[in-house]
Amino acid sequence: MWGTIQGQQEPAVTVGERISAPKLVAIPQPKLSDVEADVKEQIEAASSALQATSQKSDVSQEQLAEAYGRMGEIYHVYDFADAAVACYKNACALAPREFAWPYYLGRLYQEQRGIENSISYLKIAQELRPKDLPVLINLGNAYFIDDQLEAAKTLFEKALQLDNSQAAAEAGLGRIALSERDYVTAIRSLEKALKLQPQATSLHYPLALAYRGTHDMTRAAAHLQAQGPGKPEVADPLMEELQGLKRTQMTLWVRGNRAMEEGRYADAVTVYGQMVASAKDDPLPRIYLGTALALEGDLQGAIAQYQLILRLTPGNARVHYNLAVIYLQLSSMPEAIENFRAAVTYDPSSKLAHFHLANLLMRSGNYQESIPLYARVVELSPENGFARLMVSMALIRVRRFSEAKTALEEGTVALPENTDLASTLARLLAACPDRAIRDGPRALRLTEKLLKDQTSPDLDLVKTYAMALASMGRFREAADLQGRLIAEVESAKRFDLASELKEDFKLYERGQVCTLPWRDDDPIFTPQLGKLNLLAPKGNHGLAGKAPACPRHPD
Repeated sequence: MWGTIQGQQEPAVTVGERISAPKLVAIPQPKLSDVEADVKEQIEAASSALQATSQKSDVSQEQLAEAYGRMGEIYHVYDFADAAVACYKNACALAPREFAWPYYLGRLYQEQRGIENSISYLKIAQELRPKDLPVLINLGNAYFIDDQLEAAKTLFEKALQLDNSQAAAEAGLGRIALSERDYVTAIRSLEKALKLQPQATSLHYPLALAYRGTHDMTRAAAHLQAQGPGKPEVADPLMEELQGLKRTQMTLWVRGNRAMEEGRYADAVTVYGQMVASAKDDPLPRIYLGTALALEGDLQGAIAQYQLILRLTPGNARVHYNLAVIYLQLSSMPEAIENFRAAVTYDPSSKLAHFHLANLLMRSGNYQESIPLYARVVELSPENGFARLMVSMALIRVRRFSEAKTALEEGTVALPENTDLASTLARLLAACPDRAIRDGPRALRLTEKLLKDQTSPDLDLVKTYAMALASMGRFREAADLQGRLIAEVESAKRFDLASELKEDFKLYERGQVCTLPWRDDDPIFTPQLGKLNLLAPKGNHGLAGKAPACPRHPD
């Protein structure tokens, strides 16, 4: 059993299994006759990619969500709002735990003055990333416009607790105080915001009103004279990447993507390199270039690009994830773990980053830290049987047997057809070191049911059956069964397995219960990593699915 599920990832969900569940909305087709040729080419390329993805028989919901999201970004950046809204809504429906789609949708509604809808989607984004500064500040601004002042104040204050240099949050508190005629507080907050961002000249006007409220007409007049169009800003990597689609050279962008799609990675490196040369500090072309370099095999070059991106825009979860994958290819485990840690910090909704970090920590013996990571994967993907299994095994490894039993019981209820969870629960009940957890009759019932359902049970399940028999006091039967197992593995010249089986055989012959369900060196505690792919940049997902798998990490 264990040999077949090490590092197993859940199979792709087919259209028929899950894509039929969410109700998708039709996308209004915008008029493209008046747009520039390169813009039209970009929109038509994204539309073709969406159509091709939607027609694949084995496409998963997340893959289709990504395609709709790509299309929504293109429509968004070129002001086709209705089409962008429809695409984003479909992406949200298909991938409800993905942060980017509700955030982009909330921002789009905010741009279009659809405040109620903006609040609804930004609240979803905040639930996914409770400490994301752009979400907190933009949602606070939406609440302020909607006259929900207390809700806005709470968010601005939370933003400042996370980063007291956020001029936009200070400005928000200042506007709230001004609306409540608390002029002294308004002046303090607005002055601080201006000190943080002197270019935010629009703040001079509310400051003038605040000073007028305190009857300081001299300062009021000075600020009135100084007012301008500049607004307080918050660093917003996702919106910067979105605008990067429009800023970069469209011809190069299309050529580079086409080269990637056709597997001409050297050509893609050349084209993206030209984009980088002309884009200066824009991080988006460097993300494309880093991915192309990695695909071409220049891992050190890719690392250099990704590290530069992080200096330009700290907190890019996808870049940290890709760095982790590349460091694994270079067998640099500490650097891989460090970057996976950063990825889950900056994107708490990333199932892949949580899953692979948990596996790496298990492999390195850090079982305790892997537990909440596997639990987060289960929270994000309740259907992930392997993550459910591994959170239980990590709990067992640190002797938290009662919690492991609960987790396995919840898993067998959620996934009744998962035999791995059922057989693991049976073994824990049969041979748990904690006598209070052992339940021989239940272990025997579970094991007998599994044996009945399998025409050729594997060695581990038969081994569990012997443990269950012994836990019921049926030591003779357990010893006979264990003896037959030993003879079978010896005939296959697996003397290492025979040696392990003989230890339990001796217990049963002496009339003793096995209280070691898994040896400390059992392979289940060092899961294989399986296939790890580079993630495409959020600004352009035309690269998705094209990155090569990271080879299985050597034992």
